[in-house]
Amino acid sequence: MPRRMNPLRRYTAVASVAALAFTLAACGSGKKNADNLGSISAIPAKDRKPFPELSGTTLDGTKLDLSAYKGKVVVMNLWASWCDACQAESRYLESTYEAYKDKGVQFVGIDARDNAGQGQAFVKDQQITYPSLVDGDDGSLLTKLVGITSLAALPSTLIIDKNGDLAWRALRGIDSSELSAALAPVVAES
Repeated sequence: MPRRMNPLRRYTAVASVAALAFTLAACGSGKKNADNLGSISAIPAKDRKPFPELSGTTLDGTKLDLSAYKGKVVVMNLWASWCDACQAESRYLESTYEAYKDKGVQFVGIDARDNAGQGQAFVKDQQITYPSLVDGDDGSLLTKLVGITSLAALPSTLIIDKNGDLAWRALRGIDSSELSAALAPVVAES
């Protein structure tokens, strides 16, 4: 007859495995896996699908609705203050934002898995000037991105074309040259 595991011991084991899995997946390692973590992909115009409508409160307390950027290319970056890869790429995102903001491109961040104070400190420390939505404890913004990006991938960067369709995604940290190379053809589309 099989021995039954003590319920407390079973709970502790399951919780430990879940915590380890979350820790390993939460900040992308750069290696590809079943969720395509570490991948970058451009989506041909004929295969693009509409990006979900997102709105919410930014770190500075204002309301933001992505529909306000209709007709612009939008770069969306999912990040968290505790994510080392997010910290490393933030300067590249800001410099690319500065280079493209007068070319019909809007950057928007989504601060995931932080409280507002942590997110505000990160933005100030990293000198990020574009707005960031706060996902909050309920994960309501991230759940709208199921199937678009891996919810385990931080950082993730998405490019939404002028029609509001997903054109490109990176499920890992990126630099200015990678982002500029991805943006240029999307910006050039009519």
